[in-house]
Amino acid sequence: MNDLSRSLAPLKPDGTLIAVIEMSQSSWLVAGIVPGVERQPLKKLAADEIALLKLLHRWREEAEKAGRRSNALQSPSRLAGMFLAGAVVEDTQH
Repeated sequence: MNDLSRSLAPLKPDGTLIAVIEMSQSSWLVAGIVPGVERQPLKKLAADEIALLKLLHRWREEAEKAGRRSNALQSPSRLAGMFLAGAVVEDTQH
């Protein structure tokens, strides 16, 4: 059976940086789950993709300091397509 509603890649919560973005024309509210970090960060940004990328890099660095090594961060062009869905997911590895 071809069930397109199921993910082909399992989510590994201990090794995945998750950011959810609530977007308006003037500002974005970004909530995150950062592997290895107990707090769940919440940040309000101007509607600026460069500021968002800097925030995601900072959260990735926090995960790395907590012992979670990052595989990759998606490029801005790849992220642009994900913005439409309102979520950005980055895989990290222990």
